Amino acid sequence: MFTDYWASVLRFSQSRAEEMEQTGLIDRGLFRLGLDRPDLELPRIRYYLLLFLIGPFVFPLRTFRRMGKYRIRFRSEVWDDVWEALKAYRLRIVSQSSGSAAETGRVDVFAGGKQDHSGENLACDVIDPYLISGFSSLFYAAYKLPFAALIAALLTALLVVAVNMIAVLHPLADELTLAAPILVLVLYLIFRDWSTSILGSLPAVLVVYLVGIVRMDPTRDWLQIALALAGLLAVFLIIDWFFLPRPVPPVLMLYTKSGPGRTYEREGDAPYWLEGEAYWVWRYLMLTPAELNKFWERDWERVELWIRADGEDAGMLEWVVTDGHYRELWHPTGELGSPASLSRLRQDARKCRDEHVPGFWLLEADADPVVHTPFFRVLSFLPDGEGIPVHGVGHLARSLFSPIRRHDPEPYRKRLDRLRLTHGIDVLEDIPELVAHLTARYLLSQPWRYWRYPLGANRRRETRLYDLVSSESAPLAADPELQIKQGEY
Repeated sequence: MFTDYWASVLRFSQSRAEEMEQTGLIDRGLFRLGLDRPDLELPRIRYYLLLFLIGPFVFPLRTFRRMGKYRIRFRSEVWDDVWEALKAYRLRIVSQSSGSAAETGRVDVFAGGKQDHSGENLACDVIDPYLISGFSSLFYAAYKLPFAALIAALLTALLVVAVNMIAVLHPLADELTLAAPILVLVLYLIFRDWSTSILGSLPAVLVVYLVGIVRMDPTRDWLQIALALAGLLAVFLIIDWFFLPRPVPPVLMLYTKSGPGRTYEREGDAPYWLEGEAYWVWRYLMLTPAELNKFWERDWERVELWIRADGEDAGMLEWVVTDGHYRELWHPTGELGSPASLSRLRQDARKCRDEHVPGFWLLEADADPVVHTPFFRVLSFLPDGEGIPVHGVGHLARSLFSPIRRHDPEPYRKRLDRLRLTHGIDVLEDIPELVAHLTARYLLSQPWRYWRYPLGANRRRETRLYDLVSSESAPLAADPELQIKQGEY
């Protein structure tokens, strides 16, 4: 059953959650340990050595796809017990007729993992979640820095060969590091991300600058070459440790507005902009071992795909939810592509739904290499059996050169200033002043239309003498008065 992510992670006290726990629908401690903050073991050093040394040679082969996946395992030996405990909260999906769910496309959902129908009915006549499912690809988030470093190394090698073989270019041998800005620009044209371009070019630039690889003789300077490779490996490992997120297997949850499975007691905490009564929520997490400014902490990011479960629009992806600085950002599907392309995707989804052919929404997600905040590249819909297009050159190219349009942040900054005047609330007060301007611009430029926890889920607002409005109760998570982008798409 659906649980509020930040309420679970930060252990908020919620009367509705306590009631659901007493009736056996959820277990907040178990869900936090097994789903929202699992204790994961990161890859060992031998894995990185293997990937660095032989990865480029097996990249064209299918073996690379298996080797290139981050092998995240649960660290704790009690995980088997956690897994067994979670089975008691697994939803039970029952077809409405004598046929299978795949044949009818509609199911009823019951609580618990029991084999009979004694579990509490949570939803009736909703679409089978495995008929139209959701998939968030984290291919770029996990691999773009190694790819950028590989491209930079290849371009540098080509430049070295050209300088040595073409007489006109011989004078440039001592000035090869001047090509670094051009290298960064080329990487930016490919990835459209300055952080990736700069970090991806660092290994190649450092090797050329520190060792003088242009004039090396392999028979005489083998030690220098070995040191250069060791330095390149060290830089790669450092970048990988700090900046590359690891995708975690998804969790499928059911969200209902009303009934025994409703999540929120206060109306102002619920996402009031949802038009449906029930949604299938595919929750994907990304784990990064450390943050640049807090290297002693792990960083978690979330991407949720909200697929309508009831009504005529069942199977349609309506919302994508991410986090930014402890704020829950809701992106409507209408902001994730052009009207023509989105219309074609919806037609394909409806065709699969009506013909009972399994299909899935595929969102190509990326993440900032420094702050790890997710953003999106392209949205697709595929009938099952055609393969995930992230492995195709065409889809990768479309993801790179057809980025999702961002918003102009200036109008929304003015609305934030207006809130300070009319309500006495500085919405972004918890962000450090040194980076407040850049953070606000980045946050407001993302194509979301609603946000929950606009004051920051990790912040408790204190009553102050100069507040225009004061209240002893916790601020509403989905306060309509703080929706600065509401109703514009």
